[in-house]
Amino acid sequence: MAAWGTKTFEEDTANDWIQELIDSDEPREFLVDSLSTDSGYVEADQGSTILAAGETLIALLDEPRAGVPGELVDWVGDNECDDVSDLPAIAVGSVDKVLSEESELREIWSESEEFDEWLENVESMREVLASLSTM
Repeated sequence: MAAWGTKTFEEDTANDWIQELIDSDEPREFLVDSLSTDSGYVEADQGSTILAAGETLIALLDEPRAGVPGELVDWVGDNECDDVSDLPAIAVGSVDKVLSEESELREIWSESEEFDEWLENVESMREVLASLSTM
């Protein structure tokens, strides 16, 4: 059974993404790729990786938010990553796409009784990313 919850890492795609990050030889480039969107519809898996990358940036530049798995917290503490201080601004734009009407993830959550909780979590993450982008 697939994991599914309102926090970013309560979902299988985001958890699988952590292992891909850990295995990456170029974490900054992996984060950039994870945040990349085209101008079209954002599929659910892409939206999940955008949110995972956003949470990772927050952990790298500030401190991990509630619900970030220990595996990712350990990676952040044990690994060097090229300067990512420019990425929160990119992440804000990508998270905005996840929150838009052109997002499968938002569409799926909008049909759930837990939509407001999911939305609050994502909007809170966006606010932190926005504050980090002005530093």
